[in-house]
Amino acid sequence: MKSVSALLLSLVPLITAHAEGWKLDDAKESIQVHGSVKTAAGAIGQSLVLDGSSVIELQNTAQLNGSFTVLLWFNPYVLEGSQQMLIGKNRYSLGERQWGISIEPNGKLKAHLRQDGWSEIACSEALKAGHWHLATLTVDSGKAALFLNGKPVGAVKLKKTLPATQASITLGGILDDGRPRQSFHGALDEVRFEPRVMTAEEIAATYQPITATHELPKPKTADFPLWDDSQKLAEAKDQPVLDGVEFHVIKKWDKAADGYTFLHGVGLCWHKGKLYASIGHNQGNENTVTEEAQYRVSEDGGMTWSELRVIDAGEEQNLAVSHGVFLSHAGKLWAFHGAYYNHMEHIHTRAYSLDEATGQWVKHGVVLDNGFWALNQPVKMGDGSWIMPGISAGPYSNNGTFPAAVAISHGDDFTKWDFVSIPVHDGMKMWGESSIVVDGPNVLNIARYGAKPLALTAKSADFGRTWSTMGESNLPMTTSKPAAGMLSNGRRYLVCTNAANNGGRRAPLTIAISEPGKGVFSQVFVIRHAEHNGPGESNPKSSLSYPCATEHDGKLYVGFSNNGGRKGNLNSAEMAVIPIERLK
Repeated sequence: MKSVSALLLSLVPLITAHAEGWKLDDAKESIQVHGSVKTAAGAIGQSLVLDGSSVIELQNTAQLNGSFTVLLWFNPYVLEGSQQMLIGKNRYSLGERQWGISIEPNGKLKAHLRQDGWSEIACSEALKAGHWHLATLTVDSGKAALFLNGKPVGAVKLKKTLPATQASITLGGILDDGRPRQSFHGALDEVRFEPRVMTAEEIAATYQPITATHELPKPKTADFPLWDDSQKLAEAKDQPVLDGVEFHVIKKWDKAADGYTFLHGVGLCWHKGKLYASIGHNQGNENTVTEEAQYRVSEDGGMTWSELRVIDAGEEQNLAVSHGVFLSHAGKLWAFHGAYYNHMEHIHTRAYSLDEATGQWVKHGVVLDNGFWALNQPVKMGDGSWIMPGISAGPYSNNGTFPAAVAISHGDDFTKWDFVSIPVHDGMKMWGESSIVVDGPNVLNIARYGAKPLALTAKSADFGRTWSTMGESNLPMTTSKPAAGMLSNGRRYLVCTNAANNGGRRAPLTIAISEPGKGVFSQVFVIRHAEHNGPGESNPKSSLSYPCATEHDGKLYVGFSNNGGRKGNLNSAEMAVIPIERLK
């Protein structure tokens, strides 16, 4: 394969009076590549290979509405994990939803047609990685039909015509407000759009089997498992729900009353009999300079909370201080918060300690640079130091490598930390928000991949000073920051969303546990589903994300964000309290 500049790559338009088509090869001017692609042998001539983080936008296709037939040659490299959009005409953030053809997490094709909700056509035939396939979708005012390799695989009646949107047709994902979503990993070749419904005979005649295959990329796997392969990981609907869990609301999302839009990143800590909960809060958009670090205090285990209080509102010009973590040690409460300038520039971590006599936070300044953002609370190690997991970050991008990292204290001096970045495979694109499990000198790091719903993992045998190369684990995990640790009963735990065939869905909120003394997770329980009876928001589209967890007096306190079905991180801050005796 040879690299091709994303600025120069294009598709040659083959235009007739009745159809538009594009040969995907190294050509001229009718597309825009958002990300990067390579060329390889195609079904017909050359093809473009996408890396799972890029999207191709077909220029001047916004006006292609009404009845149509669309055909696309594709060669998938990865079939399991997340939903991958092969071709579609949607811009979700603008409320523009029209149609799409995807590869589902079960490795099968599905068409999506917008009615009052989504009407879908599912294909029962499994796709083959590395092999060429032809997907065809026909749509008119009353019916849509899906074809695979020239053969019909399903149809659905349409109650009304699809909405006409101004979204461009995109290949290999959806370009949503400039950000790739549902990205495809594999090769794409000829695309054809007919402004009419082709007959089944015409569609059958378009297909000729392609015997040539593509060599699949070598997996970047970890050399040890996270999940016990002798146990089947169930789908979310089949996972047992924990009994005896209490739920509390730390901060309800209520922009009309308080003016705040963004809320994220709950941090929890018990200190002198009181429960502290911190958040990142912003009256503007996420990751802008109006972000500030706030907290509340509960004296009754989370049933009621104090007014919102400020740790740091970022009074320095162009400085934002966001969510972070707590540590209670030797009678003093510390906080470590991610901060940045402008729009996620010069990311770093700042330290604070609470002056309980005045109620004010003492600022200790920047204690970690290198883009480090603390994401789970420090854990004491046997060598006398503390280790704090996080990410080495920059402005968010699906195309970048932002590795997981840890910070190691100089003993009990929390103003001095050593930064350690965890190595990654060449070319691995990740957004490494991470958590840790400490077991003597051995430290396990579990990190978010990025856009791929699979846990990444690495391990250290020397108190976090050196690490194995971060690799793909055998445990599906949604695209969210995880929380992990060691319970007092000797079981490891991981809070996130771990379920089979769940893709990047940030629900339900789950907890995976190990057997006592074992190094792999073997059970998963649901803490709560998106729809929920009890305190907290309930909505079938709720995202339950960015958990934190801390054990206290026989209970595990789990803080998390709940967007109540709203887009983005317009979250409430909520909490689940789990009796440790239930985790077995």
